[in-house]
Amino acid sequence: MSWFSLRRSAPEQPSAGVQAPLLNNRYRLGNRLGEGGASLVYEADDLRTGQQVAVKLIRLPTDLPAAERQEWLTRLHREAELARKLDHPDIVAVHEAGLQGQQAWLAMERVRGVDLTRYTQRHLLLPENLVLRIGARVAAALAHAHAQGVVHRDLKPANVLVNLAAGQVKLADFGVARQEDAAATRTGMTLGTPAYMAPEQLAGAPASAASDAYALGVMLFELLSGRRPHQAATLGALLQAMASQPPAQLARLRPDLPAPAVAAVEQLLARQPADRPADLDDWAASVAALAALMTRVLAPSASTGL
Repeated sequence: MSWFSLRRSAPEQPSAGVQAPLLNNRYRLGNRLGEGGASLVYEADDLRTGQQVAVKLIRLPTDLPAAERQEWLTRLHREAELARKLDHPDIVAVHEAGLQGQQAWLAMERVRGVDLTRYTQRHLLLPENLVLRIGARVAAALAHAHAQGVVHRDLKPANVLVNLAAGQVKLADFGVARQEDAAATRTGMTLGTPAYMAPEQLAGAPASAASDAYALGVMLFELLSGRRPHQAATLGALLQAMASQPPAQLARLRPDLPAPAVAAVEQLLARQPADRPADLDDWAASVAALAALMTRVLAPSASTGL
């Protein structure tokens, strides 16, 4: 979901579902920034530090048994602690997490920007050299997380925030505090957004660094072509296509792309995890160098600072 904006929205007070305007005796909730299927995100003032943060509120099922509620809270704190290990300039910082009433909450760095979803539209595609530069930075951020034992699990354009004018790229939402995850855990469903999931995940394997690499490949494919490698009208048809059909060919959709750029994306989309980049730091370095070369050749008139 898009919960960061370059434009300040009109003030909107917390809805009736919010327990209190002051959360955890620390975060004073302000304008609502956005919402998803099971969550709301607010701008908030951290009364302890004086800084602005973003607070994500997740509505828990009202019928959640006490034991499962405690299990959910334990996992929330564990994953928040893992997220706090991710000290990287291109990863949204997580400050604190907790449970209040029937809502879980997560306090994190406030980022002013837009997510990459808007740039997956064919009439808004970014220059290919810029897409590769963004991809290199996301890959380096993922490599940092993987080195800390943290897998993103749900990489997609909506979870990458950019401020092109400021040259900022931020990877968000490492699977912390998602109600959808809690429900999936109870039902045995595989976690993640299906269109960006690796084939082995769809077959029931756990998320891994290799599956994050695959999701990055899907995202870059979409940013470069305006479509995903597999598309279908229904979820069932999509899953069947991903399981039985090769992805669309980026070179055919974008014959103007340099062959090394196509090869870099295709390497991420390899069907077998072992055929994907073993080290995303190395992949990021080579793609950043390719993007720099393309920038010198293309000599774009506008600089983004990325």
